[in-house]
Amino acid sequence: MAGSAGGSTTTRVVLLLFLSVSMVSSASILIRFSTSPPLVIVFWRTFLGAVFMAAIGLTHGDHRSISKERLRTDWMWLLIIGVILSLHFSTWFTSLFLTTVAASVVLVNMSPLLTGILSTVVIGESLRRRSWAGVVIAVLGAAFLAWSDLAASGPGALTGDILALLSALFLALYFIGGRRHAGGLPITVYTSVVYLAAAATTFCFCVALGINVIVLDAREMIIFLALALFPTVLGHSVNNYVLTLVPAYVVSAAVLGEPVGATLLAVVFLSEIPSPLTLVGFVIIMLGIGLVMLDLARHEGDVLSLDDPNRP
Repeated sequence: MAGSAGGSTTTRVVLLLFLSVSMVSSASILIRFSTSPPLVIVFWRTFLGAVFMAAIGLTHGDHRSISKERLRTDWMWLLIIGVILSLHFSTWFTSLFLTTVAASVVLVNMSPLLTGILSTVVIGESLRRRSWAGVVIAVLGAAFLAWSDLAASGPGALTGDILALLSALFLALYFIGGRRHAGGLPITVYTSVVYLAAAATTFCFCVALGINVIVLDAREMIIFLALALFPTVLGHSVNNYVLTLVPAYVVSAAVLGEPVGATLLAVVFLSEIPSPLTLVGFVIIMLGIGLVMLDLARHEGDVLSLDDPNRP
């Protein structure tokens, strides 16, 4: 029975990660379709994401299950995680306008190495050798995917590349924060607070830089709604839920599948044709992710649920 339950958990995790990666892959394309400044896109994505998740939570009565003691303990951390999410989105969205989708998405998703290190140091969830091998292989695949683009883009894209790498650091911190503090709270409550904090942080950035966040264009608002619904509610929110079930490095490694989806979408919608080297990168990335998932399946004891009293 225990083995069956473990297998069921792994299957659920894999399906949820497939859903989230598929949804998150659409973000870069939607962002490139927008004509608004990057920080305005970040504000509306996170603000509408908070509204969507709060509405879902109210519908299910999640607000009634909030522990006052837990909120007193964690509310400041949730706000900090929201600030980190704003920094992740702000640096990444800006990079998308300075370099290609493939380069930006791949560099952002170099975060698994950082997540693995931080998981070990901060919350004591060390990667096993098979998982480390999978993460390293996936990152090498990401490097293959970006190599031809970075070689062709020249120094003009250097700022975008640096911003994408900074975004990778913020993404790793975001995953670690979610692993540490999402458990024990309804995921709708956790994400509502985090997204709202991210929106408030981004709004402050916009005010400081003199950027107007008011958008009256119907096409832009449709893009913002799509960003809030697909990559945020069905992408980031699902990732945050999975973080309550498995170590952060598992989610971070799985998200490396995003460059594959994003690059394929860029072919269809932006006519950015991947090189043969990119296709090699696809295969290597999926091999690395497969190793991490196989390691997870072989060690069901490391799958921690919300109710596990030993959960960090």
